[in-house]
Amino acid sequence: MDLYVNGEYQSVDIGYVKEIKESSVVFIVKDGEVEMAIDSVTLDAIQTIIQMDEDALIPLDLETKTVILDGEPTK
Repeated sequence: MDLYVNGEYQSVDIGYVKEIKESSVVFIVKDGEVEMAIDSVTLDAIQTIIQMDEDALIPLDLETKTVILDGEPTK
């Protein structure tokens, strides 16, 4: 998936939330599973997204193990 993140083009991966832990989230991605440590603000955002759509795909940067919630789709 391609997004603009902080004004720059970035190709990102997407994943389903498998499990939400106290300070991390386990995502199902194309190559298996990855657990990412996240802050409380991001955790709250992911919980809100999952409450609205439990099958939501979340943009991820697997190289830096970060969740990307502020990207905009490229055209």
